[in-house]
Amino acid sequence: MFVPDIEAAVEDYYRRVQIPAHVLTALRELVAAEFDRLHKVAKQESQAYKIERDALRDERHKLMQAHYAGAVPLDLLASEQDRLARRLAFLDAQINAGDIEYEQAKAHLDDCLALAGDMHAIYMSIDDSLRRIANQAFFDKLIIHDDDTINGEPGVPFNVFFNPDVQHLAVRHQGRTAECGTQTGDVVGLNNDLLVELTGFEPVTP
Repeated sequence: MFVPDIEAAVEDYYRRVQIPAHVLTALRELVAAEFDRLHKVAKQESQAYKIERDALRDERHKLMQAHYAGAVPLDLLASEQDRLARRLAFLDAQINAGDIEYEQAKAHLDDCLALAGDMHAIYMSIDDSLRRIANQAFFDKLIIHDDDTINGEPGVPFNVFFNPDVQHLAVRHQGRTAECGTQTGDVVGLNNDLLVELTGFEPVTP
């Protein structure tokens, strides 16, 4: 295959999959709405963790008092203290991590959306070595067919952003939100069906 023809096909593919500005805005609003919903749930879980943590701290204090009174032997005290310490460490980690993970993930996705909306111009402005990095950042695979056409398998989270179903859902959600001024039930469908791969991802480096 003639390499310049392949490179021209890749350039054209970047142009075809780049997300239009109006869709990009809708995607950003939809992702933000979903993240806010998830963050609200996480805050409720965090409050439950705090209640359990306070109860365990009280239990630990009572355990020490019982030991000093001679009601709890040393071996049992050590075992119970170890159990409480492990659970308290877990609860503290969950409480402290929530807000940090939320803000980092939301900022990361916003950066990825910005790249997805300007990917053709980015690709056309960089040299061959950086083009290789761009391909690896946006795609898991770029498949070259015998007729020199290109198909891509986007990587996370671009596989969600380039999904036509997600894009249509985002535009529809934006329209309904504009009409009624409130978030619609479409966001739940986004989380359950289309954006499930967004959970638990590790940040990539485009």
